[in-house]
Amino acid sequence: MAANEEARQHALVFKNEGNAFIKEKKYTEAVERYSKAIELDDTQSIYFSNRAFARLKLDNFLTAVEDCDKAINLDPKNIKALHRRGLSHVGLLNFSLARKDFKKLLLLKPKEPTAVKALEACEKFIRQEKFNKAISGDGDEIKVNLCAKVQLSSFDGNADILNYQGHQLDISQLTNERQEPTGALITNMSQEFISYMVNDLFLKGKNLPKKYVAAIVSHAERLFHQEPPVVELSNDSETDVKISVCGDTHGQFYDVLNIFKTFGKVGSKHSYLFNGDFVDRGSWSCEVALLYYCLKILFPNNMFINRGNHETDNMNKIYGFEDECKYKYSPRIFEMFSQSFEALPLATVINEKYLVMHGGLSADQSVTLDDIKKIDRFSQPPRDGPFMELLWSDPQASNGLGPSERGLGHSFGPDITASFLAKNKLSKIFRSHEVRMGGILFEHEKKLATVFSAPNYCDSQGNLGGIIHVVPGMGIIGQNGNDDEDLIVETFEAVKHPEIKPMAYSNGGLGF
Repeated sequence: MAANEEARQHALVFKNEGNAFIKEKKYTEAVERYSKAIELDDTQSIYFSNRAFARLKLDNFLTAVEDCDKAINLDPKNIKALHRRGLSHVGLLNFSLARKDFKKLLLLKPKEPTAVKALEACEKFIRQEKFNKAISGDGDEIKVNLCAKVQLSSFDGNADILNYQGHQLDISQLTNERQEPTGALITNMSQEFISYMVNDLFLKGKNLPKKYVAAIVSHAERLFHQEPPVVELSNDSETDVKISVCGDTHGQFYDVLNIFKTFGKVGSKHSYLFNGDFVDRGSWSCEVALLYYCLKILFPNNMFINRGNHETDNMNKIYGFEDECKYKYSPRIFEMFSQSFEALPLATVINEKYLVMHGGLSADQSVTLDDIKKIDRFSQPPRDGPFMELLWSDPQASNGLGPSERGLGHSFGPDITASFLAKNKLSKIFRSHEVRMGGILFEHEKKLATVFSAPNYCDSQGNLGGIIHVVPGMGIIGQNGNDDEDLIVETFEAVKHPEIKPMAYSNGGLGF
């Protein structure tokens, strides 16, 4: 039914308020305003396409597609809606559908530059998918582990290693009985090397020699590979040992350094667990990854990393890490990082009480912790099932299961969380994956905590960062919503960094 004039005018006010929030990069508030406009007048294509833009910025790809569908039904020539639907399909990893939208857009507006670049990127994804399928032999592909097979001598002629005069790493080439390479071993990783790498290279905009990067990734990958799918940590008998859990850090290198400065460095009495999504979005993803990997090599029993949904190839292609890695190092180095991500554990259990994973629980309520421990993780995650859900799913306020606005994974309610915890004799779930304006939020009757450690995410959200310290018997009740005597829950603000925008090295042409 067509809206009356008064309703149309009120709707226009809400639409303009939504536009103002878009300029301020307050996308959640923008969605609310556009929704109010649509409630009053659902005949305006632009209201739906504008809400789709805000939802796209929030990674809510499924609902963005739905909005674009409505916008295009109202106005088949709404090229912004076509472009945003194409981008949303990319976010859903539906590259063929995205390609159709970009082709339709170019029929309406030939040679539109962003659509041309996006179409080229989609064609590249589709060719790569076909190639991977062709060589896989319907699942029988034997994948070469580049981290294990790296031939370190192949880097010796590079100018970067020949001209390097900084702290030296002692690197051994591991081989098998046939003298074939089986990886790199760094025998002198030290705090001094890490400090030099950070202060004299990374903070001055310089890179490590590629040989060193290859050795670091190879050595770290072997350590991750040796860990089980679910790592088990404990400090309940050592009151002087702290385990700190951080959420997404997304290439925000300067904020990562601030975490260690503010809350303490990794050491024999202080373990860290970074809960996925340490690359992509931010423009210092290489620096963050290399810092974490060096710390893993130096403190293998005190530095831990869970895999996130951004430690995957498709996300790295879309959100910047692949392009950054190729710009700063090489395609071969990116491939090594990619395979090291496949070795990352999927979850961690602390003190047999706290389950830590990046995303959420499985839609299949028969899945137990023991089932998670049996997942074969050494691959790219499938599009469904517990492996993918651990990386992608989100909590919801209402009981039961619901669709995910992201379009991958699903939403799970307080009853699902409570049932899983009871069945597996656990106390709480710590997860990440979503911005929380206060840095951390206890949800599901405080049985689940979302911790997000990238403050002022993408230089635009204005959120705090959060961190959870597991300190048996020394917790602070009431601190940032905490109700557990074994937890200290702290927040922190963003720090200044050089004027380099998020995804500064991305050339994918997808407009994210």
